[in-house]
Amino acid sequence: MIKVALIGCGMMGNCHSNSYKSIEDAKVVAVCDLDYQKAEKIAKVHGARIYTDVEELYKNEKVDMIDLCLPTYLHCKFAVQAMQKKIHVFCEKPIATSVEEGMEMIKMAKEEGVKFSVGHVVRFFPAYESMIESIRAGKVGEPRLIRTTRNGSFPKWSWEKWYGNYHKSGGPLMDLAIHDFDWISHYYGEVERVYAKTLKGAAKEQDHCLVTLRLKNGLIAHVEASWGYPDGAVFGTTVEVVGTTGQIEYDSRKSSPVKKHSNEGHYAASLYSPTNPNYEPYTREIKAFISAVIHNEEPVVKAEEALTAIKIALAAKESDCTGEAIIF
Repeated sequence: MIKVALIGCGMMGNCHSNSYKSIEDAKVVAVCDLDYQKAEKIAKVHGARIYTDVEELYKNEKVDMIDLCLPTYLHCKFAVQAMQKKIHVFCEKPIATSVEEGMEMIKMAKEEGVKFSVGHVVRFFPAYESMIESIRAGKVGEPRLIRTTRNGSFPKWSWEKWYGNYHKSGGPLMDLAIHDFDWISHYYGEVERVYAKTLKGAAKEQDHCLVTLRLKNGLIAHVEASWGYPDGAVFGTTVEVVGTTGQIEYDSRKSSPVKKHSNEGHYAASLYSPTNPNYEPYTREIKAFISAVIHNEEPVVKAEEALTAIKIALAAKESDCTGEAIIF
């Protein structure tokens, strides 16, 4: 049984907490958050002990892995700290706010001999998996064009409004488009050229982003990510792949049988089955990582791939600032 410490009890912490209910090979034994009430809420679900200081957690608990659901700018600090204690780390995306931090995390994991992966959950969504299976079966011919969107309103609920500080969150390029950058570069090939334009919103940063990627194999991808929609707007994602003999597309707002929204402006993942939690994407990605820990295998999502995704996001930001395409 893998003993897990869940660090960070906000929206994603709660999402991951729900996943552990149906994971037989792991148990959440400790939770940690500066907000005691948030930690207590999750701890009650798992019969776990509550901490508001991670140092106290490590002094009192023997854990095999941490599930890191803290804000992006804290990923490196807390991941490295755990790795130095020989603890495996599953970290929410993106891997970090900079290439340097991401490289430090990867280096430390290798030096300490621990498993390390990042939550690029889109790879585990059944609709996206089905799309890949259809493409590999030759149903659209050779892919030539990809269009993705990932749009919603600005996330005002974040702890100390950290989403609004783009030095800490990276904005929609790092928090939203990062999913599509990973999916595209993992399944379709290396990115060669990045060009981006953004519209500034209330945060005076990149509230609405349009990115064009050219891959080394000639494929073109258009990636759109936005926090510029009105408050209360339904968060949604779309993906379209156009090939030489056909096309395939998906729209989360039309295709998912179950959608979750709240009047506080939160958005959450759509569920593909209201009865079988094994199809829930967040559960599947955590299960895959735990399996890698148990069987001493390489994680499905490699940390180096997560680093590639933020390189693309940072290149898009640079392109927007300079007005020039960035060549890899």
